[in-house]
Amino acid sequence: MEPQRPHLITHVVTTDATVNDAMVVDAVHGGLAARKLLPAEHLLDAGYASAELSVTAPVALGVGIVGPVRSNNAPESVEKGGFGKAVCTINWQSWQATCPASATSRYRTQDVDSTGRERNPDPLRDHYLRLCSVRGQCTRSHQYGRQLTVRPQDQDAIVGTRTRRAGHGRGEGPLASRRGVEGTIHQAVSTTGARRTGHVGLAEIHLAHVLTAAAINLIRLDAWRSDTPLADARTSRLAALALAA
Repeated sequence: MEPQRPHLITHVVTTDATVNDAMVVDAVHGGLAARKLLPAEHLLDAGYASAELSVTAPVALGVGIVGPVRSNNAPESVEKGGFGKAVCTINWQSWQATCPASATSRYRTQDVDSTGRERNPDPLRDHYLRLCSVRGQCTRSHQYGRQLTVRPQDQDAIVGTRTRRAGHGRGEGPLASRRGVEGTIHQAVSTTGARRTGHVGLAEIHLAHVLTAAAINLIRLDAWRSDTPLADARTSRLAALALAA
């Protein structure tokens, strides 16, 4: 993003509300590629970024993906002393996981997540876990063993790198350029009423979205030509109290 240039909308995709955000990125890239508008780097939030996309997009399209991966919020990963996936050793040749207590996984299954991407649940041995002295650090289940979800090796290796590069989703590092993108959503809703439509069917609604994007671009071009400064990010009252404290 060039700070001295107007921030324009370059592509519009319309989907059903139930479609996962990550599923539309390929359509966006396809539309941009058709008009030779692909960026060198695409800044994405956690809803759109994925390990698979970080691997495939640079190879297929020459587009670098910058964005935080979704954090692992499992109790075992966030609690102090818990055994998260990061402390387990993965043997990629035999597809076997070994935990810090030397328990090894029993078998591997293949599955897909909500976005259709491959994952590999990898359960550790139930019998061993029932006898393990550090079981409480591994799982809260009293009946079953621990199950790890492991991405393919190339995707798993890139997760940590993407997280650090994206500043853990706090708008640090390269993602700092993406701060304020919610202003586009606010402008679309408050100025053009984009949250509601009087049309029925994706084709008609998509046309309305395209016209909305064109209107926002005209507004922004006018503001840029007239040297109207960008609005500052609004600080909520709750956040202001936290800053004051």
